[in-house]
Amino acid sequence: MPWAHHPRSRGRGPDASPGEGPASAWPRGRPGRHRAGRLGWRHGRSARLLPGALGGGRPPARRRDRAGAAHPDGGRRGAAGLPRRPERAVHLLPLLRPAAAPVRPRPHAPGDGRPQRPRRPGGAPGEAIVGVARYDRVEPDRAEVAFNVADTLQGRGLGSVLLEHLSAAARERGVRTFVADVLPGNARMIRVFTDAGYEVAQRYEDGVISLEFHITATQASRDVVESREQRTDSDSMRSLLSPEGVVVVAGGVEAELALDVATHLTVPDGVAVTLVGGALADLGTTEGTLAVADLAAARAAGARAQLAVVSGAPAEVISWLDDLAALGVRGVVVLSGRFDDEAGTSQRDLLAAVRERGMRLVGPRSFGVMTEVGGQRLAALLWPQEVPLGPTALFCQSPAAAQQLMTLVRASGVGVDTFVTAGHRADVSGNDLLQYVTDDPHVRAVGMYLESLGNPRKFARVARRVSARIPVVAVVGASYGVAGPDGDALGRAVVEETMLAAGVLVADSMRSMLGATQLLAHAPLPRGNRIAVLSSSVSLADLAAAHVQAMDRDPEVRIAPRAPDLVAAATALAGDPGWDTALVLYQPPLRERDPAVMAALAALADTGRTVLAVVLGVTGVDPELTAPSGAVVPAYESVEEAVAALTLAATYAHWRRADHGALVSPDDVDPRRARTIVDDVLGAIAPGEEVALTAAQARDLLGCFGVEVLPTREVRSAPAALVAARELGWPVAVKSTVGRLRHRADLGGVRLDISGPIDLVEAVRQVRGRQSEDAAVEIQHMAPLGVACVVRAWEDTLLGPVLSLGLSGDASELLGDATYAVPPLRTGDVHRLVTSLRAAPRLFAPQQDGRVPDVAALEDLLARVAALVEAIPSLRRLDLLPVLVSPSGAVALRAEVVLAATVRPDGSRRALRG
Repeated sequence: MPWAHHPRSRGRGPDASPGEGPASAWPRGRPGRHRAGRLGWRHGRSARLLPGALGGGRPPARRRDRAGAAHPDGGRRGAAGLPRRPERAVHLLPLLRPAAAPVRPRPHAPGDGRPQRPRRPGGAPGEAIVGVARYDRVEPDRAEVAFNVADTLQGRGLGSVLLEHLSAAARERGVRTFVADVLPGNARMIRVFTDAGYEVAQRYEDGVISLEFHITATQASRDVVESREQRTDSDSMRSLLSPEGVVVVAGGVEAELALDVATHLTVPDGVAVTLVGGALADLGTTEGTLAVADLAAARAAGARAQLAVVSGAPAEVISWLDDLAALGVRGVVVLSGRFDDEAGTSQRDLLAAVRERGMRLVGPRSFGVMTEVGGQRLAALLWPQEVPLGPTALFCQSPAAAQQLMTLVRASGVGVDTFVTAGHRADVSGNDLLQYVTDDPHVRAVGMYLESLGNPRKFARVARRVSARIPVVAVVGASYGVAGPDGDALGRAVVEETMLAAGVLVADSMRSMLGATQLLAHAPLPRGNRIAVLSSSVSLADLAAAHVQAMDRDPEVRIAPRAPDLVAAATALAGDPGWDTALVLYQPPLRERDPAVMAALAALADTGRTVLAVVLGVTGVDPELTAPSGAVVPAYESVEEAVAALTLAATYAHWRRADHGALVSPDDVDPRRARTIVDDVLGAIAPGEEVALTAAQARDLLGCFGVEVLPTREVRSAPAALVAARELGWPVAVKSTVGRLRHRADLGGVRLDISGPIDLVEAVRQVRGRQSEDAAVEIQHMAPLGVACVVRAWEDTLLGPVLSLGLSGDASELLGDATYAVPPLRTGDVHRLVTSLRAAPRLFAPQQDGRVPDVAALEDLLARVAALVEAIPSLRRLDLLPVLVSPSGAVALRAEVVLAATVRPDGSRRALRG
């Protein structure tokens, strides 16, 4: 490949062709320089994430094609020296090979930040490299970067994605700055760098533009990556949910599922339907529907489809994929299951086969999908009734949950734009639906029933961005399974707090989720906390006033028992500017609703404020409560349901108004050194095992992120204690190392402010007397007096990495007074962790000397711990017990760190699963 030739004068390699420029940045020629990293895009049928290799020796003899580009096999190549091939799947792989010119590799040792020499595997049949990116380290923190993308795939964003991954790999190895030389006419390559969110410095010299930019992740670069990710995910979902043709395939197993979907299939005008299989033969009499015996017959008949809904034995489903790809299918909904029941045919096999053909997979065990295309309904669901169109999007996983959800949707009359059921969630998940609805102008609220979170950090990241525009309400089915670092159950409150940090409202039931989604989709957000209650019943008014106390301690209550009075009261309420939300209650005594009353209540929707109602015999979105303008007053069956929906809407409105700040980015951190410490520790254990760091290792690891931990010495005798005290400095503290006595001065496990040898000897004797004779005691230099806090981080099976803060003592241990967040954190999240504690006033109260604890130092420590959690994916548990917050700062007295030889696959960099 021409990009691999190092020697050149300025600007281009010796084998570069005239047409090569638009997607290439060339490195300066310095033979013998180490290539620190390379990534390539492989193009072909396979969509696996393949390992790369570093081969040796000279390349094969080359000859030029007509464009002048060199290549090893003499085949027809593009102008960039890369193959011209029809478009199929394109995916990323690490690619480490020597330059084509002779290069004498320099020896280096493991752990110096440079890749070793893995063995080069052969590529799969039909694959070819279509893009390559690499960097060459020229200084410890600087590297030259080079890209080359095949002509046929230029302008498709491959260079941008390669830069994203290459920058992340370089940062992990300590590189902070990229430099590159680009020809003046190569504006496209320059734009790749600037569009990535980096601040690029340009200098023209000797006919070449020299570029330089820092690759440290910034808010701008993160926004670019997330925006690109959103567009990619949304486009893949759009190809699945906006088909021009639908094919339903029934196999020999569970054919009744495909039959049910085909029987109730609803498609927009102009969408072709193809039914495949003997079980569906009787349904082929409808105009525009083609019924055939097998997929080969469908191909012969010229059928085309982008969406396939299939049900059959696992081996059958996989065998259909080639024919489905030939029909043009981009998404496969698998209704059947049993993939992990048969030997040799697993869900992983299905996912790999689907991806190999460039498709998306919904399921297996999906309930189907439903969406709106051009104002018409497309429904391929295991559900017989029609669902009205509306401004909500819904997501759930299992068919059982989907059936319950559809039953409630039908009862409430909620209109639905898009409904996706992921089943076993092998590929398409709730994250994909959120990415898709971000671009949908018809969706005004999202409801989700989440039985699990496959990638919690990505969910939080995506949900935060979506929630900034569209409210998201979720029921988290496994919320009661959330456990603390010690395995103790934390419960639903923790899920609510961590989800709300991302803008996601947590409902306690499916009915409550639908109620809140209905209100958020059809009514404006509450402007404030002033609530007016208008009721035809005194008892209902009292009940409503009691329920809204948490939002408004003194709601305005208006009673109008008679219909004419209620009409007049509603008219007066519409003209009153003194309320932000109105809850209207109408219970006609003879069960017959007065049309004049209903019209007056519906007119309240035109006030532009939040209005909801509890009216006998009316629920959901009803024509009787719809104003002539089209504005709606959502109706609920009970006061409790209405107030529950209003509470979530008010919570979301408050979240939207709050300033969440920027992502925390502490200064003076050294993640590269931290990863070296972690790698050294994990190298001694087997995969899957856990290991606790020593006190010195934990202190060094935390020191890489600027978290100070006071050193300690463990001693077993008074003379050793005296030596330790002289090394650490007087005064000192004496602490027991026994768990039940540690940090418990009331039980005799701690002696503080020991300022001399005599007192130290007596303190050691007393503490050792409280524990077994062979147990050690700790000697530590006295920290400034302050408020003791507990900072903890751990990996939760549902939420992913969790960070918590509490005050040490009974407030946290007995009353459960702690706050929680899921990294990455914003400055607003850090501030909330501190101020939301019920015992937070202790942190803001003056100490004995009149000075106030340095809360800013505590917030800085929390930000640094969050950065550590982000940078070290093998972290399983971190306890800072305690952290003393004094007027002079915040310091940890003890740190306990547990690592595991596993990596969580949920970083911000995009990667293929499976």
